[in-house]
Amino acid sequence: MGKGQNEGGFSEDQLQMYKDCFKLMDINKDGQLDKNDLRGAFDNVGVLMSEGELDGLLGEIGGACTYDNMVKMFQEKMAGDGNDSDDLIVQAFKAYDQEGKIDSKMFTHALMTWGDKMTKAEIDDIFGEFEIDEDYMIKSKDV
Repeated sequence: MGKGQNEGGFSEDQLQMYKDCFKLMDINKDGQLDKNDLRGAFDNVGVLMSEGELDGLLGEIGGACTYDNMVKMFQEKMAGDGNDSDDLIVQAFKAYDQEGKIDSKMFTHALMTWGDKMTKAEIDDIFGEFEIDEDYMIKSKDV
C-alpha cells in the first residue's frame, strides 16, 4: 500500500512504528500487553504508574491488548470522538482570558495538572505558535 494512508487512517510507516513499539513493550513476548508489560515500559521511561492507572489504560482497549486491538483503539480515538475540535481548544484558551491577555504560566500549570495532563514538550509546541510578552502573557486575539 506504499507510504499513503490505509483504510484505518494510518500510514504504513505509522503502523510499523506501532508494531515496533508493541514488540518492545511486550516483555514476555506472548503477543499481548498485560499490566506487567505496561509497568515495565513506563518504568523504562521514568514514569511510575499506579495499579489504577495501568488498569485504566488496559480498560481503554476493550479486550485483550493485542497489537490489532491497540491499533483499533488508536483508530477510534483518532476518528474524532477523542479529539478536541479547534473551537473547543480556543474556548479553553479564552477561559483564561484576562482583559485581552492570557497568562501563559497559569495556563501551563492547568495543562500540566488537570484532565489529560500535557508534557512540557507538548505545551512548548503549542505556545511556540504564539508571541509571549515579557510578562508571560499571550494576546487573546492571537488565539
